[in-house]
Amino acid sequence: MSAPIAERHLSREALADYLAGAPAAIGVPGNPRCRIDIDPPRREMALRTPHDGQEPPDLSLYEYVEARVVRDEGAEWTELLIRYGDSEYEAYLLLSDIADLIQQDGLPFGAAVRSSLTTFGDLLTRVGSLSAEKQTGLYGEMLFLESCIREVGPGAAVPAWKGFARNEHDFVFPGACFEVKTTRTESRRHTIGSLEQLQPTPGTPLWLVSIQITAATPVVGRSLAGLIDDVRTAAGPEVGALDISLGLAGWRERDRPLYQDCRRLRSAATAYEVDGGFPVLNRAVIQRGCAQPSLIVGASYAIDVTTLEPGRPPSPGDAFVTGSAT
Repeated sequence: MSAPIAERHLSREALADYLAGAPAAIGVPGNPRCRIDIDPPRREMALRTPHDGQEPPDLSLYEYVEARVVRDEGAEWTELLIRYGDSEYEAYLLLSDIADLIQQDGLPFGAAVRSSLTTFGDLLTRVGSLSAEKQTGLYGEMLFLESCIREVGPGAAVPAWKGFARNEHDFVFPGACFEVKTTRTESRRHTIGSLEQLQPTPGTPLWLVSIQITAATPVVGRSLAGLIDDVRTAAGPEVGALDISLGLAGWRERDRPLYQDCRRLRSAATAYEVDGGFPVLNRAVIQRGCAQPSLIVGASYAIDVTTLEPGRPPSPGDAFVTGSAT
């Protein structure tokens, strides 16, 4: 059995200590063997795992990433090398994700690298800070996560947050999934990004959580940076896992000065079960009401649930909509 993710990977603070020192090799517990080599003078970082006999993936499209076979300690290793420049933390997140895919999901090196590079695509190519829309979305997800940590503890709440991943609901708990939508408008108007976003997982109810936020002073509100600090503190032993997820969501510590505007809830959050009575546009609707539905390859749409009667979701979402969130 693999070690929990919080024990498998370095916290941001521990990584900073390595980055300030001499070259080092950090083992990642699990099988097959994986280690992350950090070379601060060269500003390079590499993941190594025993060579499985397969050709490394072709990464010629990436300027600062290279896959190769190297010989060390009398053995052959497959290595993913990153010349990280000023993106040392992002590089570590990428290598950690690949190690997880190899050791916990059983993927071969090449498949793990391709999967992670796809997941990190926006992160690797992003220039500048999070957009205003993404800041708003992340703020709402952090409010919900903070509440969930209070209700079920960090060990259950932090791994349930999937909002950074494509094709996943924002929060996935054993008894329910939650899609968290946050707006700065006076109405509960939210954008649904795809035909699949509000598709419930078979056997698991899906709830849309509607959050309205507005500008505030530091006396009554929190900035995105301050909220993330509070959630990291609440995460306790799961902070390493949370940091990895935050990185995947686009949070970069060096961008902290850009996220100092304070926000607060405009109104109490509400929740709506995505069932037969909920207004949703999905594949089934397209199949029933559109000529040649196979030609519809995607769609996004906006809904306004202001006049819709909210419900009471199952735990841990119930606490969030009954006044415990701030």
